[in-house]
Amino acid sequence: MKTKTIFHFIAPMLLVVILAGCATENKVVLYNFKSEKSKVLVCPVHILTNHESLYDTIIQQKIADYLNEKKYAVAEKTKLLPPPNNRWRHNEARMLTESCELLIKYVKQRKLPENTFILYPEFYKAGPNDIIVAVHYSLVDNNGEIAMRGLINSHWIEFKKVNPKNNEDCLAVFINGFEEKMRR
Repeated sequence: MKTKTIFHFIAPMLLVVILAGCATENKVVLYNFKSEKSKVLVCPVHILTNHESLYDTIIQQKIADYLNEKKYAVAEKTKLLPPPNNRWRHNEARMLTESCELLIKYVKQRKLPENTFILYPEFYKAGPNDIIVAVHYSLVDNNGEIAMRGLINSHWIEFKKVNPKNNEDCLAVFINGFEEKMRR
Protein backbone atom coordinates (compact mmCIF):
# COMPACT_ATOMS: atom_id res chain seq x y z
CA MET A 1 0.00 0.00 0.00
CA LYS A 2 2.84 2.41 0.83
CA THR A 3 4.45 1.83 -2.59
CA LYS A 4 1.22 2.73 -4.37
CA THR A 5 0.85 5.91 -2.28
CA ILE A 6 4.44 6.94 -2.97
CA PHE A 7 3.94 6.33 -6.68
CA HIS A 8 0.79 8.48 -6.74
CA PHE A 9 2.73 11.25 -5.02
CA ILE A 10 5.95 11.05 -7.05
CA ALA A 11 4.50 10.36 -10.52
CA PRO A 12 2.74 13.74 -10.94
CA MET A 13 5.81 15.59 -9.65
CA LEU A 14 8.06 13.71 -12.06
CA LEU A 15 5.73 14.51 -14.95
CA VAL A 16 5.84 18.23 -14.10
CA VAL A 17 9.65 18.16 -13.97
CA ILE A 18 9.88 16.39 -17.34
CA LEU A 19 7.40 18.70 -19.05
CA ALA A 20 8.94 21.83 -17.61
CA GLY A 21 12.42 20.79 -18.72
CA CYS A 22 11.51 20.01 -22.33
CA ALA A 23 10.70 22.55 -24.99
CA THR A 24 7.71 21.12 -26.84
CA GLU A 25 5.72 21.95 -29.93
CA ASN A 26 2.85 24.38 -29.58
CA LYS A 27 -0.08 23.07 -31.64
CA VAL A 28 -1.61 26.54 -31.96
CA VAL A 29 1.64 27.95 -33.37
CA LEU A 30 1.95 25.00 -35.76
CA TYR A 31 -1.66 25.53 -36.85
CA ASN A 32 -0.89 29.21 -37.48
CA PHE A 33 2.11 28.23 -39.56
CA LYS A 34 0.04 25.78 -41.59
CA SER A 35 -2.97 28.05 -42.08
CA GLU A 36 -1.34 31.36 -42.87
CA LYS A 37 1.03 32.46 -45.58
CA SER A 38 3.94 32.84 -43.22
CA LYS A 39 7.41 34.11 -43.83
CA VAL A 40 10.16 31.65 -42.94
CA LEU A 41 13.76 32.66 -42.47
CA VAL A 42 15.88 29.59 -43.11
CA CYS A 43 19.14 29.63 -41.18
CA PRO A 44 22.32 28.10 -42.56
CA VAL A 45 22.40 24.38 -41.80
CA HIS A 46 24.54 23.70 -38.75
CA ILE A 47 26.72 20.65 -39.24
CA LEU A 48 28.30 19.20 -36.14
CA THR A 49 30.96 16.50 -36.30
CA ASN A 50 33.24 15.14 -33.62
CA HIS A 51 35.96 17.56 -34.65
CA GLU A 52 34.26 20.65 -36.13
CA SER A 53 31.18 22.80 -36.35
CA LEU A 54 30.37 24.42 -39.69
CA TYR A 55 27.50 25.71 -41.82
CA ASP A 56 26.09 24.69 -45.21
CA THR A 57 24.45 27.51 -47.18
CA ILE A 58 23.84 25.39 -50.31
CA ILE A 59 21.47 23.07 -48.44
CA GLN A 60 20.03 26.14 -46.69
CA GLN A 61 18.94 27.47 -50.11
CA LYS A 62 17.53 24.08 -51.10
CA ILE A 63 15.41 24.00 -47.94
CA ALA A 64 14.08 27.48 -48.72
CA ASP A 65 13.34 26.37 -52.31
CA TYR A 66 11.52 23.27 -51.03
CA LEU A 67 9.31 25.33 -48.68
CA ASN A 68 8.50 27.76 -51.51
CA GLU A 69 7.79 25.00 -54.05
CA LYS A 70 5.41 23.28 -51.64
CA LYS A 71 3.84 26.68 -50.88
CA TYR A 72 4.20 26.05 -47.15
CA ALA A 73 5.54 29.55 -46.66
CA VAL A 74 7.41 32.39 -48.26
CA ALA A 75 10.88 31.18 -47.41
CA GLU A 76 14.21 32.90 -47.77
CA LYS A 77 17.75 32.41 -46.62
CA THR A 78 18.88 34.47 -43.68
CA LYS A 79 22.26 35.32 -42.25
CA LEU A 80 20.78 35.13 -38.75
CA LEU A 81 22.76 32.55 -36.84
CA PRO A 82 21.60 31.36 -33.45
CA PRO A 83 24.43 30.22 -31.20
CA PRO A 84 25.22 26.62 -32.12
CA ASN A 85 24.83 23.81 -29.67
CA ASN A 86 28.27 22.24 -30.00
CA ARG A 87 27.92 19.90 -27.01
CA TRP A 88 27.73 16.24 -27.87
CA ARG A 89 25.52 14.20 -25.59
CA HIS A 90 24.45 10.58 -25.57
CA ASN A 91 20.86 11.80 -25.40
CA GLU A 92 19.84 13.30 -28.75
CA ALA A 93 16.56 14.60 -27.37
CA ARG A 94 18.55 16.64 -24.86
CA MET A 95 20.75 17.97 -27.69
CA LEU A 96 17.66 19.05 -29.62
CA THR A 97 16.15 20.66 -26.52
CA GLU A 98 19.36 22.60 -25.88
CA SER A 99 19.43 23.77 -29.51
CA CYS A 100 15.80 24.85 -29.21
CA GLU A 101 16.54 26.77 -26.03
CA LEU A 102 19.41 28.63 -27.72
CA LEU A 103 17.21 29.39 -30.74
CA ILE A 104 14.31 30.62 -28.61
CA LYS A 105 16.53 32.96 -26.63
CA TYR A 106 18.09 34.26 -29.85
CA VAL A 107 14.71 34.85 -31.55
CA LYS A 108 13.26 36.66 -28.54
CA GLN A 109 16.14 39.16 -28.71
CA ARG A 110 15.55 39.89 -32.42
CA LYS A 111 12.07 41.49 -32.35
CA LEU A 112 11.04 39.92 -35.66
CA PRO A 113 7.83 40.94 -37.47
CA GLU A 114 4.56 39.12 -36.79
CA ASN A 115 3.92 35.93 -38.74
CA THR A 116 7.65 35.36 -39.21
CA PHE A 117 9.17 31.99 -38.42
CA ILE A 118 12.78 30.84 -38.19
CA LEU A 119 13.84 27.37 -39.28
CA TYR A 120 17.10 26.08 -37.83
CA PRO A 121 18.30 22.73 -39.27
CA GLU A 122 21.17 20.67 -37.86
CA PHE A 123 22.96 17.61 -39.27
CA TYR A 124 24.99 15.45 -36.89
CA LYS A 125 27.94 13.34 -38.04
CA ALA A 126 30.01 11.12 -35.77
CA GLY A 127 33.04 8.91 -35.74
CA PRO A 128 36.26 9.09 -37.74
CA ASN A 129 34.34 8.77 -41.03
CA ASP A 130 31.69 11.38 -40.18
CA ILE A 131 28.82 8.92 -40.42
CA ILE A 132 25.50 10.74 -40.39
CA VAL A 133 23.69 9.93 -37.18
CA ALA A 134 20.82 12.43 -37.10
CA VAL A 135 18.95 15.32 -38.64
CA HIS A 136 17.40 17.81 -36.22
CA TYR A 137 15.41 20.95 -36.89
CA SER A 138 13.43 23.58 -35.03
CA LEU A 139 10.78 25.92 -36.40
CA VAL A 140 9.85 28.80 -34.08
CA ASP A 141 7.70 31.88 -34.50
CA ASN A 142 8.74 35.49 -33.90
CA ASN A 143 7.83 35.14 -30.20
CA GLY A 144 10.07 32.13 -29.72
CA GLU A 145 7.19 29.63 -29.59
CA ILE A 146 8.00 26.24 -31.08
CA ALA A 147 5.81 25.29 -34.03
CA MET A 148 7.74 22.17 -34.94
CA ARG A 149 10.78 20.18 -33.83
CA GLY A 150 12.31 17.23 -35.55
CA LEU A 151 14.70 14.57 -34.33
CA ILE A 152 15.24 12.03 -37.09
CA ASN A 153 17.81 9.28 -36.70
CA SER A 154 18.24 5.61 -37.59
CA HIS A 155 15.24 4.69 -35.45
CA TRP A 156 12.87 6.55 -37.80
CA ILE A 157 11.53 5.40 -41.17
CA GLU A 158 12.20 8.87 -42.63
CA PHE A 159 15.91 8.26 -41.99
CA LYS A 160 15.93 4.59 -43.01
CA LYS A 161 14.30 5.38 -46.38
CA VAL A 162 17.32 7.48 -47.33
CA ASN A 163 20.22 5.95 -45.35
CA PRO A 164 22.05 9.29 -45.61
CA LYS A 165 25.70 9.45 -46.65
CA ASN A 166 26.08 13.19 -47.42
CA ASN A 167 24.41 16.57 -46.94
CA GLU A 168 22.11 16.08 -49.96
CA ASP A 169 20.87 12.86 -48.36
CA CYS A 170 20.33 14.74 -45.09
CA LEU A 171 18.18 17.20 -47.03
CA ALA A 172 16.02 14.27 -48.16
CA VAL A 173 15.75 13.06 -44.55
CA PHE A 174 14.75 16.57 -43.46
CA ILE A 175 12.08 16.74 -46.18
CA ASN A 176 10.72 13.30 -45.20
CA GLY A 177 10.45 14.38 -41.56
CA PHE A 178 8.99 17.80 -42.36
CA GLU A 179 6.38 16.25 -44.66
CA GLU A 180 5.36 13.82 -41.95
CA LYS A 181 4.82 16.70 -39.50
CA MET A 182 2.86 18.71 -42.07
CA ARG A 183 0.48 15.77 -42.64
CA ARG A 184 -0.48 15.62 -38.97
